[in-house]
Amino acid sequence: MAEPDDLPSLGDGEDETEFATIAAAGTIAEAKRKALDQLRKVVPLVNEADVDFLVVEEGSKGGFFGRGKAEARVEARLRPASEREAVPEADGEEITPGAEVLRDFVSITVSLMGIEADVSAFESGEVVRAEVSGDDLGLLIGRHGATIDALQYLSAIVVNGDRRDRRQVIVDAEGYRGRRESALVSLADRMAQKVAREGAPIALKPMTAAERKVVHLHLKDHPRVTTASEGSEPFRAVVISPRRPGS
Repeated sequence: MAEPDDLPSLGDGEDETEFATIAAAGTIAEAKRKALDQLRKVVPLVNEADVDFLVVEEGSKGGFFGRGKAEARVEARLRPASEREAVPEADGEEITPGAEVLRDFVSITVSLMGIEADVSAFESGEVVRAEVSGDDLGLLIGRHGATIDALQYLSAIVVNGDRRDRRQVIVDAEGYRGRRESALVSLADRMAQKVAREGAPIALKPMTAAERKVVHLHLKDHPRVTTASEGSEPFRAVVISPRRPGS
Protein backbone atom coordinates (compact mmCIF):
# COMPACT_ATOMS: atom_id res chain seq x y z
CA MET A 1 0.00 0.00 0.00
CA ALA A 2 1.41 3.37 -0.97
CA GLU A 3 1.48 6.20 1.53
CA PRO A 4 0.71 9.76 0.30
CA ASP A 5 3.20 10.99 -2.29
CA ASP A 6 4.85 7.52 -2.47
CA LEU A 7 5.16 5.63 -5.72
CA PRO A 8 2.75 2.71 -6.18
CA SER A 9 4.04 -0.75 -5.36
CA LEU A 10 3.61 -4.05 -7.15
CA GLY A 11 0.81 -6.18 -5.75
CA ASP A 12 1.86 -9.48 -4.25
CA GLY A 13 1.74 -12.17 -6.91
CA GLU A 14 -0.10 -9.98 -9.41
CA ASP A 15 0.94 -9.00 -12.92
CA GLU A 16 -0.27 -5.40 -12.74
CA THR A 17 0.72 -2.52 -10.53
CA GLU A 18 -1.43 -1.96 -7.47
CA PHE A 19 -2.29 1.69 -6.87
CA ALA A 20 -3.32 2.68 -3.35
CA THR A 21 -2.82 5.63 -1.08
CA ILE A 22 -3.92 7.05 2.26
CA ALA A 23 -4.90 10.66 2.89
CA ALA A 24 -5.70 12.53 6.10
CA ALA A 25 -7.97 15.55 6.51
CA GLY A 26 -10.42 17.20 8.87
CA THR A 27 -13.40 15.19 7.59
CA ILE A 28 -13.91 11.82 5.91
CA ALA A 29 -15.25 13.46 2.74
CA GLU A 30 -12.23 15.74 2.49
CA ALA A 31 -9.82 12.87 3.12
CA LYS A 32 -11.61 10.86 0.44
CA ARG A 33 -11.17 13.66 -2.09
CA LYS A 34 -7.50 14.11 -1.18
CA ALA A 35 -6.85 10.39 -1.57
CA LEU A 36 -8.56 10.42 -4.96
CA ASP A 37 -6.47 13.43 -6.04
CA GLN A 38 -3.31 11.57 -4.99
CA LEU A 39 -4.28 8.57 -7.12
CA ARG A 40 -4.92 10.88 -10.06
CA LYS A 41 -1.33 12.11 -9.87
CA VAL A 42 -0.33 8.60 -10.89
CA VAL A 43 -3.40 7.60 -12.93
CA PRO A 44 -4.73 10.94 -14.26
CA LEU A 45 -7.98 9.68 -15.82
CA VAL A 46 -9.14 7.52 -12.93
CA ASN A 47 -12.86 7.75 -12.17
CA GLU A 48 -14.12 7.70 -8.60
CA ALA A 49 -16.30 4.71 -9.53
CA ASP A 50 -13.08 2.75 -10.20
CA VAL A 51 -11.80 3.27 -6.65
CA ASP A 52 -12.52 1.43 -3.42
CA PHE A 53 -12.43 3.63 -0.30
CA LEU A 54 -11.75 2.40 3.21
CA VAL A 55 -12.08 4.63 6.28
CA VAL A 56 -8.98 3.91 8.34
CA GLU A 57 -9.77 6.46 11.04
CA GLU A 58 -12.99 8.45 11.40
CA GLY A 59 -11.30 11.31 13.23
CA SER A 60 -12.64 13.33 16.14
CA LYS A 61 -13.37 16.98 16.94
CA GLY A 62 -11.51 16.86 20.24
CA GLY A 63 -12.40 18.51 23.52
CA PHE A 64 -12.27 22.14 24.56
CA PHE A 65 -10.67 24.41 21.92
CA GLY A 66 -10.18 21.36 19.72
CA ARG A 67 -7.66 19.72 22.05
CA GLY A 68 -7.07 16.10 21.17
CA LYS A 69 -8.53 16.55 17.68
CA ALA A 70 -7.70 13.68 15.31
CA GLU A 71 -7.87 13.81 11.55
CA ALA A 72 -9.87 11.36 9.49
CA ARG A 73 -7.79 8.94 7.37
CA VAL A 74 -9.09 7.26 4.23
CA GLU A 75 -7.45 4.65 2.01
CA ALA A 76 -8.16 4.80 -1.72
CA ARG A 77 -7.35 1.71 -3.77
CA LEU A 78 -7.71 1.49 -7.56
CA ARG A 79 -9.49 -1.64 -8.71
CA PRO A 80 -7.64 -3.96 -11.12
CA ALA A 81 -8.19 -3.15 -14.80
CA SER A 82 -10.14 -6.36 -15.28
CA GLU A 83 -12.68 -5.15 -12.74
CA ARG A 84 -12.83 -1.60 -14.05
CA GLU A 85 -14.07 -2.56 -17.50
CA ALA A 86 -17.67 -2.90 -16.36
CA VAL A 87 -17.74 -1.00 -13.09
CA PRO A 88 -21.22 0.43 -12.47
CA GLU A 89 -21.69 4.11 -11.70
CA ALA A 90 -24.74 3.40 -9.54
CA ASP A 91 -27.73 1.07 -9.15
CA GLY A 92 -26.04 -1.64 -11.20
CA GLU A 93 -25.95 0.53 -14.34
CA GLU A 94 -22.88 0.95 -16.51
CA ILE A 95 -21.94 4.48 -17.48
CA THR A 96 -23.86 5.47 -20.60
CA PRO A 97 -23.28 8.29 -23.10
CA GLY A 98 -26.07 10.37 -21.57
CA ALA A 99 -24.75 9.86 -18.05
CA GLU A 100 -21.22 10.69 -19.18
CA VAL A 101 -22.38 13.95 -20.77
CA LEU A 102 -24.26 14.86 -17.60
CA ARG A 103 -21.34 13.99 -15.34
CA ASP A 104 -18.87 16.02 -17.40
CA PHE A 105 -21.17 19.06 -17.62
CA VAL A 106 -21.96 19.10 -13.90
CA SER A 107 -18.30 18.52 -12.98
CA ILE A 108 -17.12 21.44 -15.12
CA THR A 109 -19.87 23.74 -13.85
CA VAL A 110 -19.23 22.90 -10.21
CA SER A 111 -15.50 23.44 -10.71
CA LEU A 112 -16.09 26.84 -12.35
CA MET A 113 -18.17 27.80 -9.31
CA GLY A 114 -15.09 27.20 -7.18
CA ILE A 115 -16.66 24.23 -5.40
CA GLU A 116 -14.63 21.12 -4.60
CA ALA A 117 -16.88 18.11 -5.09
CA ASP A 118 -17.12 14.66 -6.65
CA VAL A 119 -19.72 13.96 -9.34
CA SER A 120 -21.06 10.58 -10.39
CA ALA A 121 -23.87 9.89 -12.86
CA PHE A 122 -25.98 7.02 -14.10
CA GLU A 123 -28.92 6.37 -16.37
CA SER A 124 -31.92 4.23 -15.53
CA GLY A 125 -34.75 3.98 -18.03
CA GLU A 126 -35.69 7.51 -19.09
CA VAL A 127 -33.98 9.14 -16.11
CA VAL A 128 -30.40 10.44 -16.13
CA ARG A 129 -29.18 11.38 -12.67
CA ALA A 130 -26.07 13.10 -11.30
CA GLU A 131 -25.01 12.92 -7.65
CA VAL A 132 -22.70 15.61 -6.25
CA SER A 133 -20.87 14.92 -2.99
CA GLY A 134 -18.67 17.19 -0.91
CA ASP A 135 -18.25 18.87 2.45
CA ASP A 136 -20.16 22.14 2.04
CA LEU A 137 -22.51 22.29 -0.92
CA GLY A 138 -24.73 25.10 0.32
CA LEU A 139 -23.51 27.38 -2.48
CA LEU A 140 -24.40 24.75 -5.08
CA ILE A 141 -27.88 24.17 -3.63
CA GLY A 142 -28.64 27.87 -3.16
CA ARG A 143 -31.54 29.53 -1.38
CA HIS A 144 -34.57 27.23 -1.49
CA GLY A 145 -32.68 25.09 -4.03
CA ALA A 146 -32.70 27.84 -6.68
CA THR A 147 -29.10 27.26 -7.82
CA ILE A 148 -29.23 23.48 -8.09
CA ASP A 149 -32.61 23.74 -9.85
CA ALA A 150 -31.05 26.11 -12.40
CA LEU A 151 -28.14 23.68 -12.88
CA GLN A 152 -30.61 20.85 -13.34
CA TYR A 153 -32.52 22.86 -15.96
CA LEU A 154 -29.35 23.61 -17.93
CA SER A 155 -28.19 20.01 -17.57
CA ALA A 156 -31.44 18.78 -19.13
CA ILE A 157 -30.84 21.02 -22.15
CA VAL A 158 -27.28 19.74 -22.55
CA VAL A 159 -28.15 16.06 -22.09
CA ASN A 160 -31.25 16.01 -24.29
CA GLY A 161 -30.01 18.32 -27.06
CA ASP A 162 -32.36 17.93 -30.02
CA ARG A 163 -33.70 14.52 -28.95
CA ARG A 164 -37.41 13.99 -29.51
CA ASP A 165 -37.73 11.50 -26.66
CA ARG A 166 -36.56 13.79 -23.88
CA ARG A 167 -35.23 12.12 -20.76
CA GLN A 168 -35.75 13.37 -17.23
CA VAL A 169 -32.52 14.81 -15.82
CA ILE A 170 -31.97 15.04 -12.07
CA VAL A 171 -29.06 16.75 -10.34
CA ASP A 172 -28.81 16.07 -6.61
CA ALA A 173 -26.34 17.15 -3.94
CA GLU A 174 -25.84 15.23 -0.69
CA GLY A 175 -29.43 13.96 -0.69
CA TYR A 176 -31.00 17.41 -1.05
CA ARG A 177 -33.76 16.17 -3.38
CA GLY A 178 -34.86 13.51 -0.89
CA ARG A 179 -34.88 15.96 2.01
CA ARG A 180 -36.80 18.52 -0.05
CA GLU A 181 -39.37 15.93 -1.10
CA SER A 182 -39.91 14.90 2.53
CA ALA A 183 -40.39 18.55 3.49
CA LEU A 184 -42.90 19.06 0.66
CA VAL A 185 -44.88 15.97 1.66
CA SER A 186 -44.99 17.18 5.26
CA LEU A 187 -46.12 20.65 4.14
CA ALA A 188 -48.79 19.15 1.88
CA ASP A 189 -50.18 17.08 4.75
CA ARG A 190 -50.32 20.06 7.12
CA MET A 191 -51.98 22.35 4.60
CA ALA A 192 -54.45 19.65 3.53
CA GLN A 193 -55.52 19.20 7.14
CA LYS A 194 -56.01 22.96 7.50
CA VAL A 195 -58.03 23.19 4.28
CA ALA A 196 -60.22 20.26 5.33
CA ARG A 197 -60.71 21.78 8.77
CA GLU A 198 -61.45 25.37 7.70
CA GLY A 199 -63.11 24.68 4.36
CA ALA A 200 -61.13 27.39 2.52
CA PRO A 201 -58.47 27.00 -0.21
CA ILE A 202 -54.81 27.72 0.51
CA ALA A 203 -52.17 28.74 -2.03
CA LEU A 204 -48.67 27.47 -1.31
CA LYS A 205 -45.54 29.44 -2.13
CA PRO A 206 -44.36 29.29 -5.78
CA MET A 207 -42.50 26.09 -6.63
CA THR A 208 -40.77 24.50 -9.57
CA ALA A 209 -42.75 22.12 -11.78
CA ALA A 210 -40.99 19.13 -10.21
CA GLU A 211 -41.88 20.28 -6.68
CA ARG A 212 -45.48 20.98 -7.62
CA LYS A 213 -45.69 17.48 -9.03
CA VAL A 214 -44.64 16.04 -5.65
CA VAL A 215 -47.52 17.85 -3.92
CA HIS A 216 -50.07 16.93 -6.61
CA LEU A 217 -49.15 13.24 -6.54
CA HIS A 218 -49.10 13.07 -2.74
CA LEU A 219 -52.59 14.58 -2.38
CA LYS A 220 -54.07 13.00 -5.52
CA ASP A 221 -56.16 10.46 -3.59
CA HIS A 222 -56.85 12.64 -0.54
CA PRO A 223 -60.56 12.20 0.38
CA ARG A 224 -61.16 15.82 1.41
CA VAL A 225 -59.00 18.09 -0.77
CA THR A 226 -57.97 18.60 -4.39
CA THR A 227 -55.01 20.44 -5.90
CA ALA A 228 -54.38 22.62 -8.93
CA SER A 229 -51.53 24.79 -10.19
CA GLU A 230 -52.24 28.46 -10.77
CA GLY A 231 -50.23 31.44 -11.99
CA SER A 232 -47.38 31.88 -14.45
CA GLU A 233 -43.76 30.81 -14.13
CA PRO A 234 -41.73 31.49 -12.08
CA PHE A 235 -44.58 32.32 -9.69
CA ARG A 236 -46.78 29.31 -10.45
CA ALA A 237 -48.03 27.73 -7.22
CA VAL A 238 -50.13 24.85 -5.95
CA VAL A 239 -53.57 25.70 -4.59
CA ILE A 240 -55.15 23.18 -2.21
CA SER A 241 -58.95 23.40 -2.15
CA PRO A 242 -61.75 21.55 -0.34
CA ARG A 243 -63.04 18.60 -2.34
CA ARG A 244 -66.60 19.11 -3.53
CA PRO A 245 -69.14 16.45 -2.55
CA GLY A 246 -69.33 13.76 -5.20
CA SER A 247 -66.05 14.80 -6.87
